[in-house]
Amino acid sequence: MAAASGFLASRVRVLALRGLHRLARYHVPMLVLGWLGVQVVSWHVNHSPHSYGDSVHYLDYAHQIAEQGNFVKVHYTRYIGYPLFLSAFLKLGLGRAAMALGQYAVAGVATVAFYRAVRRLGRGTWEPAFLATLLYIGWSDIQRFNAFLLTESLFTSLLLLSFWAVGRVRTVGSGALALVVLVATVSVRPNGFVALVAAALALVVLIQQQGPRWLKWLTLGAALLLLPVAWTALNQLLLTFKLIKTYQEGMIIFMYDGILMHPSGPLDLPAPDATPVGRLAYFILHNPRYFGQLAIWKLAFFMGFPKPYFSALHILWQLTLLPMLYWLAMRGLAYRFVARAMRVFLAAGFVVQAGIITLTVEDYDIRFSGPVLPYVFALAALGALPLWRRAQQWLEKTSGLMLGVRQTGSN
Repeated sequence: MAAASGFLASRVRVLALRGLHRLARYHVPMLVLGWLGVQVVSWHVNHSPHSYGDSVHYLDYAHQIAEQGNFVKVHYTRYIGYPLFLSAFLKLGLGRAAMALGQYAVAGVATVAFYRAVRRLGRGTWEPAFLATLLYIGWSDIQRFNAFLLTESLFTSLLLLSFWAVGRVRTVGSGALALVVLVATVSVRPNGFVALVAAALALVVLIQQQGPRWLKWLTLGAALLLLPVAWTALNQLLLTFKLIKTYQEGMIIFMYDGILMHPSGPLDLPAPDATPVGRLAYFILHNPRYFGQLAIWKLAFFMGFPKPYFSALHILWQLTLLPMLYWLAMRGLAYRFVARAMRVFLAAGFVVQAGIITLTVEDYDIRFSGPVLPYVFALAALGALPLWRRAQQWLEKTSGLMLGVRQTGSN
């Protein structure tokens, strides 16, 4: 009985090893077919092209740009990249179906770029690229973005393209391409600067590692000179956002009153005529405990704490996978095999977005966390590589021993 069970376990190991060898050979066609299948399902299940919420404003703005050449639209100028994208289809005489198909096409290119970027970081190893891309394709909450005429699909794609472009910077030409992609990402959403900030931090790390002393001092001087520019830009971005009002209401999830944080006493409010950043800083400094409680709740939901209105299956999916992915991502962040500058880029992209959520509100769905989750997937896949290699080596060793025993016995 023991011999039979041992033989069965050995056969399972041999089959698993053969499966890994075939996966190494055919994983790219598998990913392509998987992506196509997911998009077909997404198109039909989500009734693409699907207009929802702010879609009407983006479409109206796109018509304004295409028909009048007018780029001014108060609050929605902060999202100008997306209406520009939609207006290109209007200029060609195409409708909403073509717009949605355009989003799917850009998402497909971004998926390829994501695979190549992770493979480059893994120094040509296919396993982390396969695992990260598989997670991205299989994360239905992210893939459904493509069906909606909202900014999330294009924003997610541009974040992936930013990762690819920054990771391949070697020459002036590739650096210029990365800058173009980063600026395009900034134009699509007010928080599009997360990739630009991440790229700047990655550049600083690279200069600190390899640059001469004069370049390090020049970088510090440039950062100090850019602070007033960043202050002005942030004030403009926050001009139409009523953050203090959301703090007073105790809002944690946008437009959801099922979970609210109520202050234990009167709040110290800033002057109404102060600048947006000044008002924000005043509130935080004068109400630190209340603000901290709000921030922790928002961060918890952003990181994947299940929202109360999610289905049981959705909650199980999040509680099963996200803690493991974050743990693997921490391993990937500490993995010296991967270029430090790009590890900083991936981590900073996610952390900066998380910081933005603590200052604003979390979304009803995963529209705020979904676009940056692929950065976590990339780090997690890289962090899983040593574990994958150990498992494969164990299978090769035990399968080889089993085959040797069988050959000896037959002789």
